[in-house]
Amino acid sequence: MDPRETYAAMPGVTALGDLPDAWHWAAAPGFDHCAALYDDGKRAFQAYALDSYDEGFAVALLSFARSHSAELTTDAPLTPAEGFSHRGYGFDAVAAAAPPLHRLYPDDAEMNDAVRAVIPVYRCEVAGDESLQDAEYRYSRGSGIRGTRWDRPPSPYLKYRYRGATGSVQAKRGFAGLKSMISTVTRGEGRDDLFVEFENYRHEVYTITWAGTWTLTGPDGIATPVSLEELLEAIKVALYGPNVEYADFPG
Repeated sequence: MDPRETYAAMPGVTALGDLPDAWHWAAAPGFDHCAALYDDGKRAFQAYALDSYDEGFAVALLSFARSHSAELTTDAPLTPAEGFSHRGYGFDAVAAAAPPLHRLYPDDAEMNDAVRAVIPVYRCEVAGDESLQDAEYRYSRGSGIRGTRWDRPPSPYLKYRYRGATGSVQAKRGFAGLKSMISTVTRGEGRDDLFVEFENYRHEVYTITWAGTWTLTGPDGIATPVSLEELLEAIKVALYGPNVEYADFPG
């Protein structure tokens, strides 16, 4: 199996800028694909952009992946490599999806196994040790990373659980949207039984309760009374980390 033959046969395929052994093709207007071989010529990195393709960015993305192939080719379903940058974009990492996760070539097992799908990411979006189930949620769900949009703000890694109206607390933290968690927190004002627990991409766990005002307990176990404004700022910093300047934060 030679990936070159597969890519050379793509409809409308062209060379990707001046990057050697790299290709671009569009399945339809706004549906742009690009790929570049590893240095060994036997494997490839492949990326896909939806209504956001930029050739210069594609070259930078695949060049970075190629130069970090050892970091990006692991047994983990979703692996990040830090240090990526490109002018005009806030991404600071690249993540590679393993064959069981991306399934780009479901009818060609050999080709599928030879490819790592790469997406530009903000560091706050990927833990790096996700299970396949968690990686599928982050990689495939619209409420996950949205890696095909190269013009997007961060979608931080967020798992949380809370005490519901019935008084019961979920057994495990699960992925959820940031707006949902913020709504749960703000609606809990004045509730002595308020309990919200959330986890970020570093697996740091924070707890929010109410005792006359909101109380935030950090990973260090220290409980701090905070105003709503202070609480929201602390949540933003905890979730976005090094990418806080690009935060698309509710409210």
